[in-house]
Amino acid sequence: MTIGLRPHHFLCLPGYKGNNYNQTQVTVWDRISKRLHENPDTDILILSGKDDLCKKCPNDGKGTAVCRDNSVNELDKKVQFLIGIETGKKYKFSEIMRRMNWVMTPEVHENLCSGCAWWQKGLCHDTFDHENKAPFLSVTSNGKIGNINSSTLTYAPQTKIAA
Repeated sequence: MTIGLRPHHFLCLPGYKGNNYNQTQVTVWDRISKRLHENPDTDILILSGKDDLCKKCPNDGKGTAVCRDNSVNELDKKVQFLIGIETGKKYKFSEIMRRMNWVMTPEVHENLCSGCAWWQKGLCHDTFDHENKAPFLSVTSNGKIGNINSSTLTYAPQTKIAA
């Protein structure tokens, strides 16, 4: 079974603790989160817009909604660029999470997510808190990560080290 996910949900899934909009939505997140935890090699289809986690969401993506279309779409683009994935392609969940863990630090995570209601409630601050881990990023502007956007970051996949 393939699960369709939008890119920013790879920020959310590792820190998911059962909080959500309503019981129907919690059940969807619980089910998908459990499946991915138990079967990390599940195929993931990268989607644009509402995905399998969003299908039962009462949020309309407009007005004062927590996940406004414009801000969520922009976050999707940043994550997509950051970890080098393409809309419409399939990846193993484990591979996507390896990429996420490779590039994410608490600072990058905060920079991406500080506008999110779940971040503001303190529900996921420790999700990417890895000791002694440096992100594999190439910064092309003034040497600071600052506000992440696709013009200042370059995705650099892990490469094999010659023996």
